[in-house]
Amino acid sequence: MTASVTLTMVDGVRVVVPDSLDLITPYVLLEQQDWFEDEIKFLRRLLQPGQAVIDIGANYGVYSLSMARAVGPTGRVWAFEPASETAKLLAEAIASNGFSQVILERSALSKCCGTAQLSLNEHSELNALQHGEAGAGAVETVPVVTLDEWRKDHPDREIDFVKIDAEGEEANILEGGQRFLAELSPLVQYEIKAGADLHLELVHHFGALGYSSYRLVPGLDVLVPFDAESAADGYLLNLFCCKPDRAKRLAAQGYLVDRVAEGNGMAEEDSAGALPERADRRQYDWRQTLARLPYGQELADLWEQTIETGGTADVEEALSLYAISRDSSRPSAERFASLEAGLDRLTKLCQTQPSHLRLASLARAARDFGARSLAVTALQQLANTLLQSGQIDAGEPFLAPCERFDTVPPGDAIGNWILAAILEEAERLGAYSSFYTGASAQPRLAMIATLGFGSSEMERRQRLVQARFGPMA
Repeated sequence: MTASVTLTMVDGVRVVVPDSLDLITPYVLLEQQDWFEDEIKFLRRLLQPGQAVIDIGANYGVYSLSMARAVGPTGRVWAFEPASETAKLLAEAIASNGFSQVILERSALSKCCGTAQLSLNEHSELNALQHGEAGAGAVETVPVVTLDEWRKDHPDREIDFVKIDAEGEEANILEGGQRFLAELSPLVQYEIKAGADLHLELVHHFGALGYSSYRLVPGLDVLVPFDAESAADGYLLNLFCCKPDRAKRLAAQGYLVDRVAEGNGMAEEDSAGALPERADRRQYDWRQTLARLPYGQELADLWEQTIETGGTADVEEALSLYAISRDSSRPSAERFASLEAGLDRLTKLCQTQPSHLRLASLARAARDFGARSLAVTALQQLANTLLQSGQIDAGEPFLAPCERFDTVPPGDAIGNWILAAILEEAERLGAYSSFYTGASAQPRLAMIATLGFGSSEMERRQRLVQARFGPMA
């Protein structure tokens, strides 16, 4: 067995994992000091002390342990992990954190109780129950229970949240948990991607049980309705679902918007009054927002000169709408409507006139909205243009493509600052981790380091890629 190492995540939780850069979880935690999914960050805000949650497919416990930290000693986390070696490391992590609130359940969940063969992948995140003929790889016989049977042993316990990450077993888990889901009303997070397969049929399975599905808007930490008939973003891994009573409570807390306009873009006239009045938007003019940031202070005079020549009204309006979406004091529905309307304007502008740094603003708004594929495309287009031409036109107000750069002063190297921001965000968004891009990430990481504005995470990425694949040739 590979030696283990204890790694600390951003919330202070300690996770015990195999000491190998060739495995997904240890590599990602060393690189990002966190898991790469936005949902885990949302749950740290959402879950409250004393709440009870279930984690189906706990693996090494990045979710279970973070959720345990959130619910505290008065809460409960039932962590289901059937693989014996993985569960052993999770048990060590539970003890290392002193979490008496975590109950490790060493079993899988499916549609019936008994035992089953669990295929053991090199990457434990991909372990899956076998159905039909056994494969050629390593397997382990594991106990299997259902949510309904688990409920019989905990008849009086309310469950606030359930996470399901079971590598294609989700539909069977629902079949074995119909009574559980009928009697209780938790918020559920479920994986829709298993390997290359997208399981949007789960939206309909949950719908048949009275659970409506939502997706996370990562820039706002709010859930909005998901339409299974529309094309899902290529980076989308998880959805949430809940019954109307839970949705109502989450909406009252500002964590959910229950009604949004149809389609991916929402024009102002279709926003059902969710947008603030135009007069109310003046306080969000770029002069009150972007011009106060370090890079805005450097460029404000130049921006004023450009605006005097005309032709920037749509850009200014889009930036104001984005600024409204960032104001956490405003209602969630208004913030989401503003973000969507701003993104719609920026998308149309960049389709016809991708001048100045409009693509940078588009990438920032698209990332916040959850349109990650659009953000990546915009960043790649902008990076290619800048690297080929060697020219950067910063003469119009724009959003830094990477939020971190809002607080990074450009000094007298505005060109390097802009290119570094674009490359860093492209590195972060283009793949879930440099674990997946491998040695191909080295040229970009080397350029980020040379430009002089790289973050500590970019430095860690460069070291990890070199340690795993060797120095760049």
